[in-house]
Amino acid sequence: MRTPQPLPAALAGVAFTPSEARRAGVSASRLRARDLYSPFHGIHLSVAPGSLRERCQAYLPLLADGAYFSHQTGAALLGVPLPVTQDQGPLHVSVEFPRSPPRARGVAGHSLGSLAGQVVEGLPVSTAAHVWCQLSGVLSREDLVAVGDHLVGARKRPALADIDELVVAADELRRTKGARARAWALPRIRPGADSRPETLLRLFLEARGYGWLEVNHPVPVGRRGVVLHPDLSIPERRLAFEYEGDGHRVERRQWHTDIERRDLLEAEGWRVVRVTSHDLFGDRDAFAERLNRFVPNVAFGGAKGDIRHESWSA
Repeated sequence: MRTPQPLPAALAGVAFTPSEARRAGVSASRLRARDLYSPFHGIHLSVAPGSLRERCQAYLPLLADGAYFSHQTGAALLGVPLPVTQDQGPLHVSVEFPRSPPRARGVAGHSLGSLAGQVVEGLPVSTAAHVWCQLSGVLSREDLVAVGDHLVGARKRPALADIDELVVAADELRRTKGARARAWALPRIRPGADSRPETLLRLFLEARGYGWLEVNHPVPVGRRGVVLHPDLSIPERRLAFEYEGDGHRVERRQWHTDIERRDLLEAEGWRVVRVTSHDLFGDRDAFAERLNRFVPNVAFGGAKGDIRHESWSA
């Protein structure tokens, strides 16, 4: 098989259209060579796009003015944690109604009644508040709270939106799909959570009457001025909940840090409940029974919520 001619330097490693190829002196037959990739109709690349960002960059030559990456794609570009079931799929691209949404292989187009955007690392993306509203039609209500918690920031993570922006966007879109989910989620969004599982754990506990849980509340421990921030806590009862993902199990340094944290809290009279992904996403009934044994006959004073646990996935 004959080796294809090298591409002009201007086209190497970047997405280009057939018209751009012609202007650079590349023949139509060269575009059909097997060393080129075509992730979207009318787009060619010399290197296959790997990450979502690379796919978005490859689509840019086809992106119309005033169109934005949105929904799950917008969330991923903003660094918003989603269930693994939402990780793969087409690029979501939105335009404002009455414009027709893009229709192409590998693209899910949307025509929305309200749309606003921003540029994120060179890519046009719907605003964080609008992405939150867009996701209300595809996520569980609990995951919508988790997305909101991420957007309003935490101790070590700057906010991408404030709660007022979410309220305004939800009001603009109050007659659209997901309105009920947004209304349920908005009053439950709180700043401070470091991860999606922490939010889901909070909702799980609140639904079981655990009252007002502090999120990453500072707890002074020991005599060296050390301050810890349990994932969730009820300070007046000296009760802390720590979510431990797989990194806590397999990373040696993290494992030793977790042991030290627990020892310091228990030395100050705290009880620490360690929660795993199996507890939260696997056998939640067994976890609830363990909670009852661990903290028996304690009235926390919180109203039990309406949580749809069956819809949760890791």
